[in-house]
Amino acid sequence: MKEELLRLYQDRQINFKNVVSTFPGDDLAGPFLMSPAQLYSKQKSPLLIVGQETNGWTYHIDEIQKQMDTYEEFEVGKGFDSTTFWNVTRKVENALGNDPHSCAWTNLSKFDLHGGKSYGKYEKVISSLDKIIVDEIKIIDPKICLFFTGPDFDMRLKRIFEGVKFEPIGDWNIKQFCRLIHPELPQYSFRSYHPKSLRLRRLENDLLDYLRKIDVN
Repeated sequence: MKEELLRLYQDRQINFKNVVSTFPGDDLAGPFLMSPAQLYSKQKSPLLIVGQETNGWTYHIDEIQKQMDTYEEFEVGKGFDSTTFWNVTRKVENALGNDPHSCAWTNLSKFDLHGGKSYGKYEKVISSLDKIIVDEIKIIDPKICLFFTGPDFDMRLKRIFEGVKFEPIGDWNIKQFCRLIHPELPQYSFRSYHPKSLRLRRLENDLLDYLRKIDVN
């Protein structure tokens, strides 16, 4: 798995460099490159969490393996479990019956801008890399994929997964929580708010209750 990801990222290295060279002098941290731990594949329901972008990262664009090492050293948020994003992620792992710190994690945006979200011309160039996630999903083969991207990123999802359907779930407003239907996505793929928004809207427990009922077998 890691070897396949390494080859994927090496093949796209020129694209990563092109993004950075487009905005010389701007703080574009990344690229954000996955390297899941062995624990991920040992789970009954391997889980992929998809976020928006990092809040600061490293800059080893010339050393793909070193950039992947950053991911490994972060251990999907170990030491950051008190933050809302990782606190909710730990609860999602638990709701699915998975071990803590066993999920894989990627972001829709491979670079953050000044430690946050890109916009305008920056977003346009950074989003040119979005389709990498299709290959990432193919390589790591999750059984459950949870996009914590919120409705603001839906247009980007539609460009990545052409023809994707946003299927309503029960009484949920489709902006809050929905199922994503597309042949390049796992059967159990969902899109919801970023964990901070879930918590602010008091939807966190309802989401966890729904996930507890999933049986991937």
